[in-house]
Amino acid sequence: MAITIKDLAKLANVSKGTVSRVINGSSGVGAETRQRILKLIKDLDYQPNISARGLAAKRSYNIGMIIPHTGNYSLSSSYWSALLTAVNEQVMARGYNLLFSTARAQDDVASSYRTILKRRCADGLIIGADQFGEEHLAELLTMDFPFVTVGKTPNNSVYYVDVDNRGGARQMTEYLLDQGHRKIALLTGPLEYPYVQERIQGFSQVMMAAGLSPHQIFHCPYQIQAAKEKTKDLLKLFPETTAIFAACSELVWGVIKAAQEMKIKIPDDLSLVSFDDHPLFEVFSPEITAVSQRINEVGRTAAERLFELVEGAVPAQKGIVLSTEIIVRRSCANRCKSSHPH
Repeated sequence: MAITIKDLAKLANVSKGTVSRVINGSSGVGAETRQRILKLIKDLDYQPNISARGLAAKRSYNIGMIIPHTGNYSLSSSYWSALLTAVNEQVMARGYNLLFSTARAQDDVASSYRTILKRRCADGLIIGADQFGEEHLAELLTMDFPFVTVGKTPNNSVYYVDVDNRGGARQMTEYLLDQGHRKIALLTGPLEYPYVQERIQGFSQVMMAAGLSPHQIFHCPYQIQAAKEKTKDLLKLFPETTAIFAACSELVWGVIKAAQEMKIKIPDDLSLVSFDDHPLFEVFSPEITAVSQRINEVGRTAAERLFELVEGAVPAQKGIVLSTEIIVRRSCANRCKSSHPH
């Protein structure tokens, strides 16, 4: 027989309302009581009746995760799949379901969220900010629908969670300079993305402060073939380049393929670092040095912020910006100790 809230309340010697507040993540329950109830829920494998809860509270007990890219790209991207996993863990822990929606086409961002809005089949949305312009945000705001974006948007009234893109790019560029590199190329994604602009700014600030040219900046789509061809172009144009800073993990594979085809050894001939980290970077040969965005923390923070809004709270600040960290591995040679000419 299924365990009910009434059963849990009796076993924990508390009211049904107290059990309900714990399940919903609401305040007003002491830490010891909360832990006792959570342990019972885990030990008894209690599964809340989401349909009944939804009818009682006029909620769907669904959270929408909106990725403004096609499903093919979203599910093959290490960033989006990791973020989706992190958000799903938080949503499930609160007894909600996660609805995952992507764009029908890369130039049809609105299709990723309109069905959910029209049907009102979710209590709130977590939205990837890529490609979300003023018109999309205006549509969401007029619906009076709780949502949090991952990444900054053009609208200052939106709640968001982001990472310090500018600071992470600065950190990695400073690291390359400390390793003796002076001829550094930045390979990055489309310029229209705000985070791309911020990473360029971080790179350029450090290069200019060191009296170096920040103009070796190359843009390409997040596709392996495109990144491979762009890498070949930049190495032919600037053969003196000693390091490539790939400002997204998706671009790293293209750089590696270009280096293989051009008989260039990493890191002996060319150092390679990435902004995003990737699970395979630590098992690749050589292991790839990367800026870690700590995607689990991004997903957890975005979910926590959204549940605040769903519960009717008004967060004190619009944006949360999380710090990044450099994971040093073996793909960057120390030119200070090298006899290679620059």
